[in-house]
Amino acid sequence: MVIKHQYPLDLAGQEAFKKFVKDLQPMYEFQSIDKLLSDFYKEKKREVRQGFDKLACKFNLRVTLWKNGLGKTAYCCLIAHFIDDDWKLKMKILAFKTLKHIYDTKALSEIIQRSISEWNLDEKIYSITMDDPSLNEEMFQQIKETCVRDQGSLSSAHWFISCTFLEDGSREMYSILHKFRESIEYVTETTHGRLKFQEAVDQVKLQGGKPLDDLSFKLESEFDILASALKSREIFCQLEQIDGNFKLNPSMEEWEKAIALKSCLKCFNDIKGTQSITVSLYFPMLCDIYKKFLQLEKSNHSFLTLMKRKFDRYWSLCNLELAVASVLDPRLKFKIVELSYNVIYGHDSKMKLNDFHKVLTDVYCKYTNGATNSIASTSILDDSNSLTTETANDCILDSFNNFLPSWKSELEDYLGESEPALPLDGDILGWWRVNSLRFPTLAKMARDHLAMLVSVSMPCSVVSAMITHSSYNSLDPDSMEALVCSQNWLETLKESKS
Repeated sequence: MVIKHQYPLDLAGQEAFKKFVKDLQPMYEFQSIDKLLSDFYKEKKREVRQGFDKLACKFNLRVTLWKNGLGKTAYCCLIAHFIDDDWKLKMKILAFKTLKHIYDTKALSEIIQRSISEWNLDEKIYSITMDDPSLNEEMFQQIKETCVRDQGSLSSAHWFISCTFLEDGSREMYSILHKFRESIEYVTETTHGRLKFQEAVDQVKLQGGKPLDDLSFKLESEFDILASALKSREIFCQLEQIDGNFKLNPSMEEWEKAIALKSCLKCFNDIKGTQSITVSLYFPMLCDIYKKFLQLEKSNHSFLTLMKRKFDRYWSLCNLELAVASVLDPRLKFKIVELSYNVIYGHDSKMKLNDFHKVLTDVYCKYTNGATNSIASTSILDDSNSLTTETANDCILDSFNNFLPSWKSELEDYLGESEPALPLDGDILGWWRVNSLRFPTLAKMARDHLAMLVSVSMPCSVVSAMITHSSYNSLDPDSMEALVCSQNWLETLKESKS
């Protein structure tokens, strides 16, 4: 109860609570909260691990780093994303470790390796995403190389780093963003600034300027700052002429840079705001960013060059995996890749599509071999008499040629269905649950691909609240891990029962 509802841990030691429990069960023997927490954590961890062992899917890991509110303690949270046997997208915290330094690559590598081993996931990792804006490419490569070298099974996992290229661009634009913020604060937080701003609004209206229905300002994010300032650009320019105290108005070049940055951040915000959807829809969104960079290529702003370079690296890491995930979305299939490639590659789109089709076929063939082995007991051995009878008089190669179309056609049948399988707001995982018997190999591919995590997202809000809570942030590292993991497991257990 204390863990589930995040009550103060000392509640279990208060006399009133002890009396309440004794009235319910006089024979109950009280233990220390550390002992209770440790025992509960070990029991639940064993249950979750046993559940993992029974699942046929692979797991997509996310490594999140952040500091507590005081900035004195760094944490690493390892989270598993997967699709269970009921075709529900799940998330479970595997480890929550304290770090001496948030960028200790050796410690991070050890956490990843040890956790994978403890959870018996050595052969079941599909992808690993390092989810921290400040983690640079060199550190990412060090962690990847160390994990692959020390634990060979991870060499087949797909490694991603969260798309931070747009944040790099906004860091270069810090001076302009700071100027915009100060300009907005001047006209919203000072009496003189408000009066002069209203005077500028009236003058712009008299001069036949663009009508402004909404003059409210938002400062919550960099995109909000840019959007608010650009919306009122004409008024700020007028304010500079009538108010001698207003010295912050950006230059023409800075306004043009702001327009370009806002355009990029708009695509970035669309991705950040869609964390509840499956990964298949990230591919067309990423293609929108690709298209946006193509449109802005002629502007020659230095910050765009930096962002584009980072984006190209990110695109090379994950675009094919995301495209495969989109194909496995029954609403999109191959058409979304064809449309996206036509938009971003132009004359080269046919060649790129041929390359992607080969990648898709190769992935399918790997799963076909694995699926054939994994279901041998039910699909081959159980039907061995009929196979033997039918092929007794045939040579092995003739039998293989007769058998070959049956396993190749599953992908072709899926892609060849002309009618849309689902409306755009349809339940993708529900569709695969119903159709997994029709497309068993593709269903296995879908379980692994559609659970990938490639978005930029903040740490779980519940975890963030817990590590900053005055009752919890003084706990020792083991107790903090037990508390965070147990609370997550209880939440997911409640979701499963409901």
